[in-house]
Amino acid sequence: MVLFICNAVPLFIGMGLFPVLPLYAAQFGATRTDIGVYYAIVYVASAVSVLGTGWLASRMSRRRLFLIGAMLGPPSMLLMGHASAFWQVVALTALAWFCGGVTLTLLSVFTGTLADGAWRGRIFSMMFLVYPLDALIGGATVGELTARYGYTTMFYALTAIWAIQPIVAALWLTDRRITGPAAAAPAATARTHLGQRFTLLLTTALLGALAINIGRLGTSLSMQALSFTPDAVASTGIISGLATIPLTLVVGSLSDRFGRGVILALSYLLTAAGTGLLMAAGDLWHFQLAATLLLAAWCVSRAVASALGTDMLPPDGLNRGLTRLSATDSIASIVGFAAAGYVMDLFGGSTLYLAATLLALGATVLLAPLRRPEGAPSARAWRFALRRQPADAPADVAGTFGS
Repeated sequence: MVLFICNAVPLFIGMGLFPVLPLYAAQFGATRTDIGVYYAIVYVASAVSVLGTGWLASRMSRRRLFLIGAMLGPPSMLLMGHASAFWQVVALTALAWFCGGVTLTLLSVFTGTLADGAWRGRIFSMMFLVYPLDALIGGATVGELTARYGYTTMFYALTAIWAIQPIVAALWLTDRRITGPAAAAPAATARTHLGQRFTLLLTTALLGALAINIGRLGTSLSMQALSFTPDAVASTGIISGLATIPLTLVVGSLSDRFGRGVILALSYLLTAAGTGLLMAAGDLWHFQLAATLLLAAWCVSRAVASALGTDMLPPDGLNRGLTRLSATDSIASIVGFAAAGYVMDLFGGSTLYLAATLLALGATVLLAPLRRPEGAPSARAWRFALRRQPADAPADVAGTFGS
């Protein structure tokens, strides 16, 4: 429960703030291009926090590092409510996302070091369920507070909520390091080749994540352009979180039953449907439905792509391969957010969403080879083999390609 609370707090703040920050930035004169760059900078800070946590943790106690990150979060929210210039908003948001990245990265380490393997899987599942739950509750809280009392009071409330994390961590969080006999130094071996199939998975994951992140930020930018209120914008998080919760509970079973490649392709089709809907969106329910499709696609694609990567990677390539797979989401966030505002300002929303839709459809097409078992012949290979088959071939040989 301690891990769940510490995990839920920064995600509650991040998922709740994500849709309404473009409206807050617009109060300081930020254009859509400025907002896109703003989000890109924030997610650069998040990526740096993830990459830097391992380096910092090797030089100090992981628990102490967690407490430092947790204690710097509340002041960033407090100061956000008193920002007087756009650059201050950018810097403070980047600090908040950096602190969140540090604590969330360390929480994944703490969860992985739990001694009881029977509970480990349940805790990971519970922590993944936090995403749609926090989109629902965080969106409702941020939207209601902003609509009733304004941005300053809303940031005061988020300061108090974030203060829960360092208090809980200081009182109950422990770092249970797994101890054992020192392992012998491994012999020098050639680096494991991750394979063409995994490279293809990385490519599709990058294209799909680009489309999703363009759609996520584009939803808020389009609603801002249409003068929707902050609580209306926040409602997209409420509806999408509520609708996505059941999906996160069954996605693992669905991927086991129908195949991970099939479910991953469906997630990219959901992305294409969401960005395609944004091309003609004008009413609130259009944006709520688009946000639901995009959040569902994001949750499903992240979970299933990781599982598919684990299936195809050799054991000694898991760490390197899954790290690269995780990095695709950070890269897509930075590039997608920066491009979204610029393209929307330059060419308009329809062009932006058409490009995102084509990216998602391209990811779906590229997944086709991954939906076949490794080593299985493609349809093109079957047709070629049939054309090469002599007319008097034995029936059992001809049947090999015709079955």
